Amino acid sequence: MRDVLRIVRFDFLTAKPLGLPIVLVVWFLCTLFAMFFSPMIEAYGIFAAMGLVIPLQRVADKSGLHKLYGVLPVKRKNITRGRFCYIFLVHIISELTTLGLALGTFHLKLYRFLPNQEGRMVQMIARGYSDDTTYIVAVIGFALIFCLIFTYMEMMGQIFGRENEMKIILITLAVVSVILLGFFILSDHGIIPMLKLPVFPTDRPAQIRLVLILHIVLLGLSVLFGEITAHILAKREL
Repeated sequence: MRDVLRIVRFDFLTAKPLGLPIVLVVWFLCTLFAMFFSPMIEAYGIFAAMGLVIPLQRVADKSGLHKLYGVLPVKRKNITRGRFCYIFLVHIISELTTLGLALGTFHLKLYRFLPNQEGRMVQMIARGYSDDTTYIVAVIGFALIFCLIFTYMEMMGQIFGRENEMKIILITLAVVSVILLGFFILSDHGIIPMLKLPVFPTDRPAQIRLVLILHIVLLGLSVLFGEITAHILAKREL
């Protein structure tokens, strides 16, 4: 575990010079607009996590850091595990930060200081501050989806090569589309039951339980993707 955490720190230091300023700017702009117009804008702060993930491989390749990874006193499997752990932690930290900022802007309600409080625009903004459930769902949903996408693409990119990422995306979209189309056709003909999306609970204890379950599932998938990648790459080095 210590080796994995070392790789996480190394990955962060690699992406930090280029990615951290992007993250801070995104959070600042989202918070600024969310304070006066809608906490929903804060949910887009999750995109800040990309600033610490996307530049990582590009910086490593451009600077030849992949050679440094090879001579680190760390097992090759732990290097791979560290990368997936890093992606997961970046999204979780981004989620918690964005969620905190969104709830902060929700409770501050700075739209009260806007002029023409009786105007239609301000009244519409005020209605957006009536319930914080929408913002919680948006922030958590964005974080889970993007973390799943990035861990999946990291697995596929390391296994099949990053130069084939566009092919991987197209093939993945095609497979998912075919599966969804087949599912809807079978459901429409009554062969399989219709899938009903779960409704986000209204009470806080149930919300917390659901969020914990979703994060545990995401952690499990991240570990699974990491182990699959580590196993395949380790076999190639034999």
